[in-house]
Amino acid sequence: MRDKSILDLIDTCGVMDTDQLTQLLFRFPSGKRKCQQRMKALHDRKQVKRTRLSLDTPTIYYQGKFPGQIHHSLALSWVYVWMMRKQGEKLQTWETEQLKEFGLRTDALCSTYIPMLKESRWYCVELDRGSVSRHRFDKVDIYDNLYLKEGFADSKLMQRLDHPQRFPRIIIITDSQKRVPKIQEHTTKSKTKVKYEVFSLDQIRSLSRS
Repeated sequence: MRDKSILDLIDTCGVMDTDQLTQLLFRFPSGKRKCQQRMKALHDRKQVKRTRLSLDTPTIYYQGKFPGQIHHSLALSWVYVWMMRKQGEKLQTWETEQLKEFGLRTDALCSTYIPMLKESRWYCVELDRGSVSRHRFDKVDIYDNLYLKEGFADSKLMQRLDHPQRFPRIIIITDSQKRVPKIQEHTTKSKTKVKYEVFSLDQIRSLSRS
């Protein structure tokens, strides 16, 4: 049963490393070692492939063709782990590269259920590779414009999301700590009701382990 859960996670995210799998399925004192044992067994049975980016990083597991943009894929998997472990919310759906019909391509589109409020909440996830790019982060402008066009009850976007009570929240994760205040400053200049949350990738990893 646990092997099936592992394979389902890798299928959903495309790629996961030992640390990520441990946080979701092996949260007990000897969990990391047990995770490594299970992954070795799955690899020996040729059910997963594996690689490492360096000797001091966790082993990465995937199926089929090796994912392109591996750092981007691993960062997105950390967001998935965080969303799965978020207190007070239960992850319902997770899709990548969505909303192309609205002139954008979210890195991830997901929904959660909040039992206390008895409602679903949608999130658009955007990753910023600030460590390798100095370009201005322009997604705030894009989502502001989307809100102005599609932020009403019966818009095509809200129909696509099964008529949620609110416009999706936008989660922005950057792998550059220095970019966090710059992106936050940009979000505060928004003149719409879009809710933005900005985190560093290190923060997401820390929250996933708490």
